[in-house]
Amino acid sequence: MIYDYLMENYKQGEPIFSADIHIHEMSEENIRYHLKKLTDDGVICRFESGIYYLPKRNILGEYSKLSAETVAIHKYILRHGKRVGFYSGYTLANQLGLSTQVPFKEEITSNYAPAQVREIKIKDRKYIIRRPVIPVTEENAYTLQFLDCLKDIDKSAEEDMKNCGIILTQFAQKHNITKEKVDQLLGYYPLKIYKAIYETGVNYVSE
Repeated sequence: MIYDYLMENYKQGEPIFSADIHIHEMSEENIRYHLKKLTDDGVICRFESGIYYLPKRNILGEYSKLSAETVAIHKYILRHGKRVGFYSGYTLANQLGLSTQVPFKEEITSNYAPAQVREIKIKDRKYIIRRPVIPVTEENAYTLQFLDCLKDIDKSAEEDMKNCGIILTQFAQKHNITKEKVDQLLGYYPLKIYKAIYETGVNYVSE
């Protein structure tokens, strides 16, 4: 039963979090037992406690191992295909080109953050996970990411404010971030964000 469930709900090489598995008339203990049995039989692979995956062969015919980055994305950003978080802080600044610094610890804002701010370790990779100001959804994710970036721009960006504004304006245009969307969320952020908006001269998408 559980094998059929996994085959129907997960792709090869996609992290499977035991806490996400809900099968009618099967207890958590029973699910854990069957996951261990499938692992012992070589049907599925165990990444670490509570995380499994269906093995996937690479072009050489060898089984590919699950990476910490893939686990982080599926656990904190796209949980089972549903948007629950986004990269933030120094990680986002580097991704956008606001900074050339590659952070030692990747930063993610997620609905699944275990605390307001928590450093976690996935295998040998370290992450800083933060809670969002409001729950992340598919509709608000990019606007929240945009505002988070502006909130921290004084400490995370190396570019001058004018260039930061150009980069963030391009981001806003790419993701259709309008003034209306921004205004709906501004109240959740500290007042210093207004200074960042003014100093960068960032423009939103026209209504």
